[in-house]
Amino acid sequence: MSFIPQLGNPMNLTETLSKFVVQSQIEDFPDEVIETSKKCFLDWIGVAIGGMKDPSVEMLVNLIKEIGGKKQARILGYGMKTSILNAALINGIMSHILDYDDAHSESRSHPSSPLIPALLSMAEYKKSRGRDLITAVVLGFEVGTRIGLGLGKTYYEMGWHATSILGRFGSAAGVGKLLKLNEKQLARAIGLAATQAGGLRRVFGTMGKPFHAGKASMDGMLSALLASRGFSAPEDVLDGKSNFLEIFSGGYDPNRITQGLGIEYQVLKDSFKPYAACLLIHPAIDGLIWMREQGGFELDSVDQIDLEVSPLCMTVTDNPDPKNGLDGKFSIYFCAALALAEGRVQEGQFTQEKIKDRRVRDFMRKMKVLGVDSLKETEAHVVIKLKDGTQWERRVLTPKGDPENPMSFDEISYKFRSLAQDLLSGRQMDQIIHVVHNLERIEEPSTLLKLCCVKKIDRQ
Repeated sequence: MSFIPQLGNPMNLTETLSKFVVQSQIEDFPDEVIETSKKCFLDWIGVAIGGMKDPSVEMLVNLIKEIGGKKQARILGYGMKTSILNAALINGIMSHILDYDDAHSESRSHPSSPLIPALLSMAEYKKSRGRDLITAVVLGFEVGTRIGLGLGKTYYEMGWHATSILGRFGSAAGVGKLLKLNEKQLARAIGLAATQAGGLRRVFGTMGKPFHAGKASMDGMLSALLASRGFSAPEDVLDGKSNFLEIFSGGYDPNRITQGLGIEYQVLKDSFKPYAACLLIHPAIDGLIWMREQGGFELDSVDQIDLEVSPLCMTVTDNPDPKNGLDGKFSIYFCAALALAEGRVQEGQFTQEKIKDRRVRDFMRKMKVLGVDSLKETEAHVVIKLKDGTQWERRVLTPKGDPENPMSFDEISYKFRSLAQDLLSGRQMDQIIHVVHNLERIEEPSTLLKLCCVKKIDRQ
């Protein structure tokens, strides 16, 4: 039977979440929750393998070789083992490098990149089963995103990075479930995650952003490990005077943390990215690709491109002159121009050559972008004006990948293959997809990490 907090229950928030994690089992989850968690795993593997080529990964692997670490868990793709903490750090960074990982819009976070690396490392070390992994990912997802709902959006708008902050809670809760912590231990793990929370949006566009995901994964795991050994921390960090929510956000609402707990699973509100760019740009990309495919006009006839997007989209992506591919992922001008010029926005397009492409730059110059208060973060209004005076218009309410317009498991499998095809064999990819699709029946999910070993990496 699902855990459902009762109205008027005197339990505090930290205790409620801890009880929920400890008492919940895979049998409590609806089938669609289990199936969506599998999408999270496969999507994560794809974006992590895709991120292996980034120079930052080689820096980290060389650092780990230098400083050492007990051989407990694998670094994805490399086959080499290091400590579970080091593995969570590197695998977490790797999976957020491309900014192509799943996202929970309401909490403005990328839950899987901090959560899944910690779980896979701990599962390999403790020889957990596939059903244990699914249970832990669902519960870690719940804790991290629900604390995000409670915090509201003020703290993010002030410059904090949600993935970095919330990821520590998700990792602590998920690893705590794998370690079979009791309620008090889980509450202390949440307390330790809270006191380590941090991460600035100021680092967006640098290696500092994916570092946030890896560090959150590592710190959440460390919180759970320490709590399992009796390390003390507040057991009510989300409650009372000067609680975590109050310190971090002036617009917090604690009621949102437990609203629908055990009934409405946040993993079902996860978005998967069909485009390798900031999620806030996806509605505009969707609209422009549709126009390119359905409009019936010549691209050379385009005179002006008008985009209306959410105010936050402008706050995060108003960069009319990106300097490199990573910069381009956070430029609505560049991503929208790519969508119109080439009909797709995939990882391989974020190159220095494409940044300087004549047609892409021409479309960027023709673009006018406006943040409109009435538009939600999933919405965009796209207008293309042609040289002969005619115009095409498209309003997007939910882009592809949104929970209201979801990607199927097969579509995520296609995305996974597109990211991994240069590094893994067809047989490896088939086996990985099979294992993930049957994850609740797999006795040794560490098989996934073994299957992901690549022979050679061509660095970017």
